[in-house]
Amino acid sequence: MRSTSFLLVALGLAGAAGGIVPRQAIAPSVRDPVLSPPLAVQQPEAKRPPSPEEIAGPHLRWADEESAKFLDEHLRQIELFFADSKKHTPEFADRALGWSSKWRLAADWVPFTKGDRHEAYLRGQFEELIFTPSQLAEVIEQTISSYLAHLRSLEGEVLVKIRADTADFSETYVVARLDETKWEASYDEALSQAVAATGGGIRSDVATQLVGLIAGEVLTQVATRLGVSAGILGTGAASSWATFGVGLVVGLIVDQIVSWVWDWYADPVGSLSAQLDSKLDELRRLVIDGSDDVSGLRSRLMDYTKQRASVRRAAVLALLEQPVVSNP
Repeated sequence: MRSTSFLLVALGLAGAAGGIVPRQAIAPSVRDPVLSPPLAVQQPEAKRPPSPEEIAGPHLRWADEESAKFLDEHLRQIELFFADSKKHTPEFADRALGWSSKWRLAADWVPFTKGDRHEAYLRGQFEELIFTPSQLAEVIEQTISSYLAHLRSLEGEVLVKIRADTADFSETYVVARLDETKWEASYDEALSQAVAATGGGIRSDVATQLVGLIAGEVLTQVATRLGVSAGILGTGAASSWATFGVGLVVGLIVDQIVSWVWDWYADPVGSLSAQLDSKLDELRRLVIDGSDDVSGLRSRLMDYTKQRASVRRAAVLALLEQPVVSNP
């Protein structure tokens, strides 16, 4: 009986041991991770080339804003010119009302005399103390020239920025393959074509032509607007725009003070000086800002700036839209 019980216990222990072994052998295989197939390597998505408008638009708008912003800065040259001229009006008034002036005026009424000594005297004193026609013409020309040069400088900055923006897209944009010299030459050619497409509404800034045109038209309109008496002008109305436009203006200023010379006793230098200052202020306003019926320099240059912006945009976009020709 005892042996039978011992046998049963032994068999039970053997069975238990047999049940444990398989589980220990299987357990490691259960814990091993399941290996996944290797993932395919994803290529980065190609960068989409921006459109010509996306590249050029912000830079062109910047140039437009800067062009308008700096116009007043250049017109300040004329403001300073007139401010400096007014410093000398008291001395001019003193000479215009002095005896040297008055005897010339009286002598002009003597029969059989030439009759222009007083006019010549006043004109000479005005040009010595206030300004000469060439000095007024020069400051206006310098103002126009400096502003046009500024516009060209802004366009140069635009070209540099656009060239940098297209550097990564040489397969799309021809300009990305051009060096700085060729890029500017290509722009000049495109600009000339854009100017031609306007039908002559705007001149390419060959400065001598454009400067002379704008300055001459402004000065001539100003003189006409103020009204000039024919008798006092003498040789002022010559053929060239400089002597015609500016000479008329100088003649006008001189003409305005002739009546004051008749006051033989009072010599109202202060009053004449103030009157002359007022005339110079009126002249300055008309030259710069014009009036309802006269286009001043500001409006002329603003019109040119808008036209220039239009042809600039056309030229830049035309360059960016040029097709890239693959080498065979």
